[in-house]
Amino acid sequence: MGESFRRHFGSANEFSEVGSTSPALNGPLEVGIRVLMILTSAYPARLDVNQLVLLDHVVLYSADVGGPPSLHPAVPIRSGEIAVKRESVESGIAFFMKLKLIELSIDELGVRFYAGESALHFISILGSSYSAGLRQRVGWVIGNFSSLETESLRSQTKAVFDSWSEEFHWLEPDTIGGSEL
Repeated sequence: MGESFRRHFGSANEFSEVGSTSPALNGPLEVGIRVLMILTSAYPARLDVNQLVLLDHVVLYSADVGGPPSLHPAVPIRSGEIAVKRESVESGIAFFMKLKLIELSIDELGVRFYAGESALHFISILGSSYSAGLRQRVGWVIGNFSSLETESLRSQTKAVFDSWSEEFHWLEPDTIGGSEL
């Protein structure tokens, strides 16, 4: 791969010991498994990083978009997670690309990813209750967001974010503590 790809996705040694330098929660392994489940469920679709970031967020907070109960707690600042999620998604993709479970496609639409040949088998052996819940939410998201186009996903999630900002407008700095700062 070229220098641009290495700069974007890291070197081959970067994830040799995933657990040693990465937090378990939202680390490359956990995020990579979520992305792999999304790609497996969406197969044969090829999705770019922006689409995967948005889909991953909707999978975690499915109740916010009228789906099943969310996998993660509904904290007030969850909309801000999208701003930092891209790096985690890219790290997860890079990790699973090294295992040949996620494949890369470069065409006129840009760099996109799809589930590798062994992805479905790998996903099927995950047996935890979290994996079962994740599988259910991914299936719901892929089934209910028929258009996987980035702009469509963005507009659907923007409505949710707008309602969150209204819901938490009291967090603005000039109203903290009942007086202006």
